[in-house]
Amino acid sequence: MGPVGNKPMAAQATLSRESALSSALSRLSWPDLDLRWATLVDYDGFLLASYPPEGQFDPTQAAAATAHMLIAGDRARKEIELGKWRFTLMVGSEMQHLAVSINRECVLAIGMGPMAPLGTAMNAVREIVPELARDLDLASRRYTETNTILWRPGDLRPK
Repeated sequence: MGPVGNKPMAAQATLSRESALSSALSRLSWPDLDLRWATLVDYDGFLLASYPPEGQFDPTQAAAATAHMLIAGDRARKEIELGKWRFTLMVGSEMQHLAVSINRECVLAIGMGPMAPLGTAMNAVREIVPELARDLDLASRRYTETNTILWRPGDLRPK
């Protein structure tokens, strides 16, 4: 029986991978972040998912800006020998752009208000990481290397 009446509830439609990822991205809308947009892109620049819907912002522009940040960050990382890249934050007077490595295949990029605390942003990202791992099927990838800021070793092992 359904929660309201005697009729059983219809099975919930299965979400597409893109819809599931976009749903996870929508959970980044924490009040302190002043979230403008969020995108999930692979290292080839292919847009995997975005939030909010395309009519409210241009996800290709966000993906392109993320690509520029990754190129600049990679150059800087090599120049000053930082080690493995985890995230890059660009802060301007109008907004902040945070690019976070999910694994060796994709990056989460977030556009947020200029006063959003980095710690709050990282906590919001950590909260959706289990959904991203499930929807990207990271546990089945034999050679995936995750960002240790977001995951502890072994977090993706099947339970």
